[in-house]
Amino acid sequence: MHKTQDVSQVKARDFGLPDYFDMQAAIRHTKHVGGWESTKEIAAMCQLGPDQELLYVGSGSGVSAIQIAQTYGCKVIGVDLLETMVAAAEQWAEERGATDHVAFRVADAQSLPFPDDRFDVLLCESINIFVPDLQKAASEYVRVVKPGGYVGLNESVWYSDPPELAEKLMFELTGQRLRRPKEWIEMLRSADLVEIQDRTYPLQMKAEMRSQLGFLSTRDYLGILGRAIKSMFTDPATRRTFKTAFREPRSAIDHMGYGLYVGKVP
Repeated sequence: MHKTQDVSQVKARDFGLPDYFDMQAAIRHTKHVGGWESTKEIAAMCQLGPDQELLYVGSGSGVSAIQIAQTYGCKVIGVDLLETMVAAAEQWAEERGATDHVAFRVADAQSLPFPDDRFDVLLCESINIFVPDLQKAASEYVRVVKPGGYVGLNESVWYSDPPELAEKLMFELTGQRLRRPKEWIEMLRSADLVEIQDRTYPLQMKAEMRSQLGFLSTRDYLGILGRAIKSMFTDPATRRTFKTAFREPRSAIDHMGYGLYVGKVP
């Protein structure tokens, strides 16, 4: 039986997050830059393999965490701030027969509820741009990873310098305060990680859309589409989200990219 999703009264804005996170939880779909191809690449950079334990911070609807567990044969714990996201992730895990390998719980990246030296690898994808205190989060990431383990970030970046207005509009419309690649590298270095690896790519919308299809089946995406249409008619926040998506300035997108940044715990 599927676990019934608890409709929490706590909203994304209560955590300083954009409203569209509530819509994503309702339709049970989140995405990150680069799609499945970027996840595979950063997993290789972190030397992820069977019998390891991975902490996936900002797991959202859970599809990435589930796909990682099923592809690499590792155990995955996903954490997210929103109870609604965790509920969505747990439902996907049940539907895809992954509950023996994946677990989800509510937690804050800046205060992880795990002991020191617990995990072999920690991954974050498209989440740290929303974290208020990056250095506090980085310290937590390092604390919970074993010596010799890896911390990996997959984050949106400004691939080239955008016009000042585009940068301002991006934050106002999406809540994303994009950083330059050197800032993510400095985040890892400041946490005393070593053997830093960095790879940065321009955003290619068509390739990104194709890569997103690596996570779910056509039937799954049709279900997401149906829930999105229903939410459009019943939820004002969803309607605002779609209006925001159509207003996102082209001048900003032309300067966007994503980066994969990995460091080793000494």
